[in-house]
Amino acid sequence: LLAVPEVEAVVVCVPTFLHAEVVCAAAAAGKHVLCEKPLATTMEDGLRMTEACKAAGVQFMIGFVRHYSTEWCKLREIISEGRIGRPVLWRNLVAIRVPPLRWFVDGEKGGGPFLDGCVHDYDFARSIFGEVEWVMGSLMRFSEHSTALDTGSAIIHFESGDELVRSWCWGLPAPNCNSPAAADVIGPGGAIRFPKAGESGNLFLINGNNEEEAVPFEPTTSQDWFDRQMVHFIECVQTGTEPFANAERALKALEIALAVLKAGQTHERVDL
Repeated sequence: LLAVPEVEAVVVCVPTFLHAEVVCAAAAAGKHVLCEKPLATTMEDGLRMTEACKAAGVQFMIGFVRHYSTEWCKLREIISEGRIGRPVLWRNLVAIRVPPLRWFVDGEKGGGPFLDGCVHDYDFARSIFGEVEWVMGSLMRFSEHSTALDTGSAIIHFESGDELVRSWCWGLPAPNCNSPAAADVIGPGGAIRFPKAGESGNLFLINGNNEEEAVPFEPTTSQDWFDRQMVHFIECVQTGTEPFANAERALKALEIALAVLKAGQTHERVDL
């Protein structure tokens, strides 16, 4: 495929541990690259991919699709405008069955949820709060199918004083055990509630009197996000402009993820 002259760009959707091999081969062949998140399972592979694309002069974009979501962008706007004050605490609780594709919970191949799933959160939080100062975590293993740490909690503390708290599990029993998710953002001036089923098109601000103010956004589907991401990638290839979700963003998010895994194993704070 890479030898075909008409192929100008590739989308890399192989499992994470194979990203480096495919991305470096594509770059060597002069192809532009859109690679799924997370960038890699190690900083060494991430740096190797970044240098390969830089040396070849090709565009290198990472699939951080939340930046193309109207809901997520509205959340960033509300927090950045200080509408619930600062600092804020962003909380999220997710628990689902062990993935049927077991490489996701293989410690060497996918890294588990605190690398593969939470990397979206690490990256998007950086776009609001800036750089991370330290992380803490307590991670464990639920599923017999996991060699990765598939369950636990992590605190990501930013230099701004804001915090991101993630409690995730990919270890509930198959085939269909899922627990209800929960998420909010709280600050000294109020709280942000995410829409429930049937409330698409609004986030909700809650004040000291427990009154809700609907903050509208243009409703979009996850397919819209991926479509917009692809449009942006094609525009970057055609115009030579650097993608928003570039290698630097991906390396920063990977650094946070690896720090969370280390903190989760050692139960000690890891400074970045």
